[in-house]
Amino acid sequence: MTSAQKEEIKQKLLSELERLTKDIATLEEITRPVSAEDMDDITRMDSIVNKSVNEAALSAARTRLAGLEYASKRIDDDPEFGYCIDCGEEIGFARLRAMPETVRCVDCAK
Repeated sequence: MTSAQKEEIKQKLLSELERLTKDIATLEEITRPVSAEDMDDITRMDSIVNKSVNEAALSAARTRLAGLEYASKRIDDDPEFGYCIDCGEEIGFARLRAMPETVRCVDCAK
């Protein structure tokens, strides 16, 4: 990986970290409990379904955030950054650009 490619991935990491942090704050807000007194039965069921979907999205976002934070710590200091943890081959630049937190190449991720 060239230094320009590494810098591009680093910028993508920072951008994704910022965006995901905002998304998590929004998801935390919309998954807060709503008073049952303020709802009728249909609204209550709709709220339960929406809360469940949003909690799953929140969990996925927190997991991705942890991966991005780990990658942002490794990108400058770890010479193994950008190499697959399973086979040791270099992870393709396009894959790293799309998913900077990835630790596996396409073949090993299957």
